Amino acid sequence: MRLLGLVSPTFNDSHIMHTPSYLSALALALALTAHAEDASTPTSSVFINRLIQEAVTTHPSIEAAQARTQAATSAIGAVRLWQDPQLGLGGMFASQINRQGNGDLIAGIDQMLPRPKLYQAEKRRAIAEQQVQQATRRQTANELALSVAQAVLELALADEVVRLQTENVSWLQTIVKTAGERAKSPDATATESLRLESELAVQTQTLAAAKRQRSQYATTLNLLLGRSVERDWQALSLPVKAQDVSSAAALKVRLERNNPRLDALRHQVEGAQAEADAAREKRKPAFTVGVQVNSYSQGNSGDVMTMLTLGMNLPWFNRSVYKADIARAESLRSAAQSDLAVEQRLLYTQITSMMTQAENNRRLAEAYTSEVLPKAEKTVETLQNAWVSSKATLLEVLEARRALLQARQEQKRALAAQNVAAQALAALTGSLATPSAH
Repeated sequence: MRLLGLVSPTFNDSHIMHTPSYLSALALALALTAHAEDASTPTSSVFINRLIQEAVTTHPSIEAAQARTQAATSAIGAVRLWQDPQLGLGGMFASQINRQGNGDLIAGIDQMLPRPKLYQAEKRRAIAEQQVQQATRRQTANELALSVAQAVLELALADEVVRLQTENVSWLQTIVKTAGERAKSPDATATESLRLESELAVQTQTLAAAKRQRSQYATTLNLLLGRSVERDWQALSLPVKAQDVSSAAALKVRLERNNPRLDALRHQVEGAQAEADAAREKRKPAFTVGVQVNSYSQGNSGDVMTMLTLGMNLPWFNRSVYKADIARAESLRSAAQSDLAVEQRLLYTQITSMMTQAENNRRLAEAYTSEVLPKAEKTVETLQNAWVSSKATLLEVLEARRALLQARQEQKRALAAQNVAAQALAALTGSLATPSAH
């Protein structure tokens, strides 16, 4: 980035004697600015990914998602093929003859026979729920990763703005000194110094506000990473070039394959189908087998009578209940399928929007870099030299300088926005973060 000197071939004698000191001050300001830029840390993909991994490893939202996944895994083992047997004990209160003949101590055990199809449906439902929780965990990790990436880029943009504002204040301080020397000339006006001092006061407050905004972004990033909110951050800089964006067709393929939200919804459809299958199986009769032993408490060991029993429930009396349960499960499955279709359309829309933002900001940043900034810098240089030689007004110089500062800031904002859009596309396609298995 080229800053502009105060040299003009048309200086009069009074200006020539003071010019070297101003040029030395400006050169010092430029050197300090260049040193600050060199000392900054570029927000490369490696740097951002390292912070993302730190957040995904320590953030409580990931821990909560992991706990829900573990609970869903345990629920798979909780699905039972065999129900608990039922043990019964009893006694007969009757005449001694009846008790001798039929026994007065009764013990029995009943066991419901397994229902394999119902077990398989409930197992499928539990597995689908586990897969939903796993996909939700990946979704949580991607959302957290995107928040971290955006916070890093916002902090880097804030640092870029602070650097530009610092450079602008240094330029104004030098110009104020120049105006002070110019005021000694008989043909100079006293209003220039006052106008410049007012501009310097405004820009100094603008710089202070930019630094406070920078502190806010640093605090946000620290909270995302689980660090102390007072922890300071080194100066960051935006990458010179944003990440390349794949074609729309390639992004849609990756979206369908890797997006965790779509994956979760597909498993919800599978779980709803398993729920419907289980509802159909529940309306079928369930059978039980049992053994009953009757014995006489005062008799010998041979006075024992054993009976085998077979029983079944009669689900036809609750036919309307089972029918309603099946209808509920079918409706939930239909709703899950519709939710999946809606999410697909929404994500396609978001991909198109992010691709458009990335491309628009890429071209905007390139236009500022190759066309707008060189012309704005040349304009400031020309007007500044003309002002020193009394051929341009101070207002023209300040307006040109404001336009240059705004152009530089807009170029940085466009570059940051392009990087944010690229990170959002990576999150949509499920490739921004992968949580660990533990």
